[in-house]
Amino acid sequence: MITKKRKVLLAAQRLFIEKGFRSTSVHDIIEEAKISKGTFYNYFSSKNECIIAIIENAKEETLIKRRELHTQHNVSNVNILIEQMSIRMNIYREYNLFPLFASIIHSQDVELRDLIKKNYFEEINWLSKRLEDVFGDQTKDVAIDCAVLALGMIQQLQHPWIKLDDISFEQLIKFVLRRIESIIYEMATTNDSLLKQSYFEIQTEDTLITKQQVIDELETFYLEHKNNLQKNEQQAIEFILEELPKEKPRIFLLERIIPVLSEAFTESTFEKKTYSILNNLWELIDSWGVEKS
Repeated sequence: MITKKRKVLLAAQRLFIEKGFRSTSVHDIIEEAKISKGTFYNYFSSKNECIIAIIENAKEETLIKRRELHTQHNVSNVNILIEQMSIRMNIYREYNLFPLFASIIHSQDVELRDLIKKNYFEEINWLSKRLEDVFGDQTKDVAIDCAVLALGMIQQLQHPWIKLDDISFEQLIKFVLRRIESIIYEMATTNDSLLKQSYFEIQTEDTLITKQQVIDELETFYLEHKNNLQKNEQQAIEFILEELPKEKPRIFLLERIIPVLSEAFTESTFEKKTYSILNNLWELIDSWGVEKS
């Protein structure tokens, strides 16, 4: 079953791709989704909020799937990095975000352009850390440069004028990372760095989510949907709700249980609804790691 909010987002997404987001009005979205004006404004205050929700959904799905791979495999394995990078590109293709991003970048909408900029900076910071995981601590001072170079190469190889219909995202990323591997050690040895980490600092007022917020969010979901959940889904949620309140939750067990829960919800009626919950769970666990380091 598709919720009304999801129905609105799907309609908006279709129109943004077909007409462009500047040419799409709230009235167009209402007509496409076959809903009332009141229903639309019950979920979104503006067209921009629709775009932001679409981008945030894609971002959360990407973070969850990447984090699960991070937990289950050796982070220094370049093939895991390739798979993590492919996840983002496949999800963005599924959500048709590439043409939407291009349209936003060339628009005059400051709010949306800032959102795209923030996403780009987050990807640079994530990739620089992952390059350091794969190629070693000695590459730390040039990892930012190489992350920018890698994403730049990927972007240019995806240029609309270049037809790569027979080349998968995985093949493209493998090629780019081979090029990065050929230069990253030499750059580190000669300390040939152009960019600074500070260039990609993200100004945000967001605060880290608290343990109690995560517990409340998961508990509310559980109470609302318990009767519609499978036995293994119920058990996974009950375990997490039992473990989280402890003074020292067993992180290694949570890292095993959360992917099980995520897999159980994949392609279920709860998949989209649980993205925020799962993402917040991973953010909470990662924040504990930061506090201990």
